Amino acid sequence: MADPSNISSDTPTQNYSRTDIKTSTKTIKDVSFFQLFRYASPLDKLMIFFGSISALASGAANPLMTILFSAVIQAFLDFSIAESRGKDIDIAANELRKTVVKIVILMVVLAAAVFVLSFLQMGLWMIAGENQAMRVRQIYYAAILRQDIAYFDKISTGDITNRITSDSDMYQEGISEKVGLIIQYIATFITAFVIAFTKGWLLSLVLCSAFPLLAGAAGIMSKLLADSSKKGQDAYGEAGAVAEQVFSGIRTVTAFGGQQREINRYVEKLQNAYEVGRKKAIITGSSIAFIMFCMFSTYALAFWYGSILIVQGKTTGGDVLNIFSAILIGAFAIGNAAPSISAIGSARGAASNLFSVIDRIPPINSDSSDGKILNKSTVKGRLEFHNIKFHYPARPDIPILKNFNLTIEPGETVALVGTSGSGKSTIVGLLERFYDPIEGQILLDGENIKDINIRSLRSQIGLVGQEPVLFPKSVRQNIAWGVNADMPEPSLEEVIEACKKSNAHDFINELPQKYDTDVGEKGSLMSGGQKQRIAIARALIKNPTILLLDEATSALDSESERLVQDALDTASTGRTTIVIAHRLSTIKNADKIVVMSQGDILEIGRHDELIASKGVYFGLVQAQELKTKKEESDLFDDDDDDQSVSITLDEKKHKNFLRRIETKASTVKSIQEIEENEKRSKQSAPIARVLRLQKPEIPYLIIASLGAMINGSVMPLFSLVFSTLLSIFAEIDKPHELRHDANFWAGIFFVLAIVAFLANSVQHGFFILSGEKLSKRLRTMVFTHLLKQEIGFFDEDKNNTGALTSQLATDATKVEGLTGALMGNIVQSITNVVVGLTIAFSFGWKLTLVITAATPCLFAAGILQMKTLAGFGAKTRKAYEESGQIVQQSVANMRTIASLTREGTFKELYQNSTRMPHRIAIEGSMVSAIGFGLSQCLLFLVYALAFWYGGLLVSNQEYTQPQMLKVLFAVIFSAMAAGQTSTFAPDFAKAKNSAISIFKLLDRESKIDPTDVEGKDRPTPITGSGEIQNAHFNYPARPNLRILRGLDLAIESGKTIALVGGSGSGKSTVVSLFLRYYDVLSGEVDLEKVNVKDWNIEYLRSNMAIVGQEPVLFDLTIGENIAYGKEGCSQEEIETAAKDANIHNFIVSLPKGYDTPAGERGTQLSGGQKQRIAIARALIRRPKLLLLDEATSALDSESEKVVQDALDHAAKGRTTITIAHRLSTIQNADLICVVRKGKIVEKGQHFNLIAQRGYYYELVNKQMLINQH
Repeated sequence: MADPSNISSDTPTQNYSRTDIKTSTKTIKDVSFFQLFRYASPLDKLMIFFGSISALASGAANPLMTILFSAVIQAFLDFSIAESRGKDIDIAANELRKTVVKIVILMVVLAAAVFVLSFLQMGLWMIAGENQAMRVRQIYYAAILRQDIAYFDKISTGDITNRITSDSDMYQEGISEKVGLIIQYIATFITAFVIAFTKGWLLSLVLCSAFPLLAGAAGIMSKLLADSSKKGQDAYGEAGAVAEQVFSGIRTVTAFGGQQREINRYVEKLQNAYEVGRKKAIITGSSIAFIMFCMFSTYALAFWYGSILIVQGKTTGGDVLNIFSAILIGAFAIGNAAPSISAIGSARGAASNLFSVIDRIPPINSDSSDGKILNKSTVKGRLEFHNIKFHYPARPDIPILKNFNLTIEPGETVALVGTSGSGKSTIVGLLERFYDPIEGQILLDGENIKDINIRSLRSQIGLVGQEPVLFPKSVRQNIAWGVNADMPEPSLEEVIEACKKSNAHDFINELPQKYDTDVGEKGSLMSGGQKQRIAIARALIKNPTILLLDEATSALDSESERLVQDALDTASTGRTTIVIAHRLSTIKNADKIVVMSQGDILEIGRHDELIASKGVYFGLVQAQELKTKKEESDLFDDDDDDQSVSITLDEKKHKNFLRRIETKASTVKSIQEIEENEKRSKQSAPIARVLRLQKPEIPYLIIASLGAMINGSVMPLFSLVFSTLLSIFAEIDKPHELRHDANFWAGIFFVLAIVAFLANSVQHGFFILSGEKLSKRLRTMVFTHLLKQEIGFFDEDKNNTGALTSQLATDATKVEGLTGALMGNIVQSITNVVVGLTIAFSFGWKLTLVITAATPCLFAAGILQMKTLAGFGAKTRKAYEESGQIVQQSVANMRTIASLTREGTFKELYQNSTRMPHRIAIEGSMVSAIGFGLSQCLLFLVYALAFWYGGLLVSNQEYTQPQMLKVLFAVIFSAMAAGQTSTFAPDFAKAKNSAISIFKLLDRESKIDPTDVEGKDRPTPITGSGEIQNAHFNYPARPNLRILRGLDLAIESGKTIALVGGSGSGKSTVVSLFLRYYDVLSGEVDLEKVNVKDWNIEYLRSNMAIVGQEPVLFDLTIGENIAYGKEGCSQEEIETAAKDANIHNFIVSLPKGYDTPAGERGTQLSGGQKQRIAIARALIRRPKLLLLDEATSALDSESEKVVQDALDHAAKGRTTITIAHRLSTIQNADLICVVRKGKIVEKGQHFNLIAQRGYYYELVNKQMLINQH
């Protein structure tokens, strides 16, 4: 394979391009508040309008209540004044009763209105927000699909998946009910101030003097929080990208014992996020504390100045209360709005990320309708490359093509051969317009391809890549997606016809559900050869004018090879075909063979002409020849015999198993899963366990809890001071006493202000800090625990990369709620209730009991709200996980989707996958709205009851007026605290569900735990001898498919054992069993005569190294990728391993040498380069047992010969198990074992097996390149 463009399955990320992203994020335009609603439909706007009207009206209700409130208090004060002036007590009592009843009726009416308004406000805003968020998710995804391939070279899959889940969640938070609440609070604020100024402008003005301070503090806090929240999201995004790479390359991590290094890498990213969180804790704590200090100081001012006005006769006690409570409610409204305002700040940050992608018009826009539309019947397929110069956008310093010129006539088959990195696959990328040349032009039938509509161009081209990408759908669906998106879906007959052409029909017919069998994530339920044949069928079904075969047959076994090659020869008849091949037997019939090196053309000609000229091509052919007689030297013959075509086998039986993309059935299935999991919501919250996890923060938690308790006591004490002051206002006949007492109690208010400042700083600062620490610890624990799981765990449908990454991202953050800021608020509220009730009972138990009896209604409303939100939240989250998988899979395979022009199909899939969660969320919104309405109106009803009964008690002279006020305010402030507790309910419920799911994961015991080393053997010396006895095995994810059926294999130390055979015969399984990815069902696997189950597993794997067919590299530098094989190795060792793998010279030629980033999954490198780095990574371990699973299949002839020599050299003195389809690579093995249907059917050396003329002989015959005389 030639270069970065051909790696179809993934999106790169390099360290330096990541910084490009960061710089580009800095220039991302800010999104204004109104721009957040740019995707609201007319219906959404209507809902927003009525939701806003309802919010305005329900916001005005609170201040209106203060008029009724102060009127009823004035009635009590008038009764006290009448009493102190010696008036007739019965008349005064009667007057009091009448006034109270009249006001109580008005309160009940107001409560009913508030219920209806609050229900409409919450319901309409939530539904409108849900609609817009779904729309933005869909539009963002569509925008991602239309980006050019260069865009994906600069951003990681994890980053995009993270954005679409967490950013869209944050965006939704800021456009839904939070905006309704802000409008409600603004209405409360304005109405309150109008009432206050109407009642007494002078006192109102004095009270307002504190406002600039409050507003300034709130503004600064919101700005700082929005900034730190964005930084935090970015830091967590980077951690998410690490997790995504690790889970998708879990086999490599496991084989090389990289768990601890990956944990360290993940923790390093988490540490950055924690640093941001720590600053956030300080900002939040000090901001809230300052706001509370200002508010309490204002109370002191109010009563001090109010007492002066009363003495001067300019106002009454009732009016002072009305003005004070109105301003208080107005100020509280602004305070309450702060969290919602910060949610809007976060939403603007998230929206700027989302909208910047939505608004990005890529230079190569697959969505564009511009350009000439080609008529299939008139396209001939003549291709001309004129003076093409090209380098990859992500690596401008490395030229790939330098003045490349080539003409291909219609219907010609042109083969491109040459070393890795010579630019062969780049030609494919340029023809598909994944990239545009830097200079020069490509013409199709004389037309510059830049002037042709992109979809129209791609619809003329069929592409089969080396690492074929299949989607988690049925075989039939995967093939059907090959036809142009604007064509009708092909019939089953047409699909079968295409499969017959690619020799896939027979094996598909043997599958459990035939053409309806699911292929798994990335086609992982198929062997490599099966995947490849399905991909070829997919390319053929569209009957393309131009066929591009980039190593299309590299993964086929010899049995399929001949038929597929014939099929490809037939398929290429009459159409222009470009073939890239390292296996030269597949291209010997080409009309033109182009030999390339470093972006230049060295030779052009037919096979026989190039052989005759004995140039570069001749050397390549010699390197790949199979010997059939020991004494014979190679004699070349130009005779092209039909028998001389060759393709090999592949066998990736495992890789990761069944994964599902969204289908109606799978969404429904996962929803049912949720309903089973609703048992969780019935489980109690594992708070004790979370607290045990927080042991290191116990000092913080104790300090924070003390702060919260003091904070909780402030409001009940406030109620005491407040009611005492009100009673003082009845002493209008003793002005001096009134002034003296008012001054004293105003002073007490100021003391409360200082206490509140200190308590809030401590409470919020320390709780948030401990929450951040817990979040970091939990993420680390979950990540660490996941890396302990056996490979079978990752094969399970529900544990795919996307699901695990998003679970890791969301659950830990939510659990933070159990002990973070949420915990502080709960402790504060509980203290508030306890202290408040203690005060109330000490002053009068009757009224206290009546009011307390009514407060469960407040709790009930809160609990209803919580239950519904939590239940629906879990269902929605699970259902959205399905759509998260679609995003992860499509972003990782953008090249395939682009070449199939299937962007529209995936857009539709994604839209369908969001429908179910959307519906669940809408249902949830309605129930939440009812809960919200009840929680808002019940407080008014409790007030009404309290005043009515209090009126009775005072008029019957059971209570004095001061006593009644003390009880009333103590209980009411407690009730308010209790009501506030209900607003934490949804967060608490989400936190509880997340905690339960985290602990469920942490409690799962791994069947093969790499860290379980207690009492395990560490045999010495290790020679690499091993044995498999009567092994029976099937993969846990596919229990019905038997792989090994009594396989026996003995491995002598120091020998090279080769396993050959058809796809799916069980060769790679043998390697997996030695590495102990899995355990056999029956039989035994021994190494050094010790059952691998009894080995210390870390020690076992440290003595082995594997090189697989599709090497997994990480988003590290090339040097770090090689060093992955051995912890703590020196630069010298890295370079030696690179030299042994024939990659050193290439690395040194790069501008940054060993510090060059490999890109996400190594996408900045060609296949051959990746493979050699993987070989270097294996060799640096100095393994006693070397496992080569198709290790050279991706190499060109030139590198293959050198690498094969390196591998032969590496194999000396160590035991090697090698799996190969290209038999020339294993002809010198000490023992060749032919595997068929899970058993070994032949074994011996190359020439002995040929002499037996059995199954191996047939395989060799099919791979002869040049006939031997």
